[in-house]
Amino acid sequence: MALPAFTVTCGYAGSSAARYASHSLLGRLVWQEAPSTGVASTNSAPDINDASGAAIFRARATADSWLSYGKSANSAGTIRVPIPANTDVDVYPEPGDKFMWQAA
Repeated sequence: MALPAFTVTCGYAGSSAARYASHSLLGRLVWQEAPSTGVASTNSAPDINDASGAAIFRARATADSWLSYGKSANSAGTIRVPIPANTDVDVYPEPGDKFMWQAA
């Protein structure tokens, strides 16, 4: 099965046991979504968790793309993050933020 063109995984960075030692790995996963381009995600960033901290969005695309996130994400707007092809990019959204993407 082929991977989708664009996917975002939402989770908490690092281990809840050694929370401040390292954040390079995803710890507890919350959801994953691969919406069509120009469509806001149906899921949103969860609240800050006392044990795990703030959630991250980890984005990955098969082609160069743009990611926007916020209460009303707009991937065609001027405030967005470049996502290079086949590269994981982590961003820290605010609780309740959604994301939207489009090909570059």
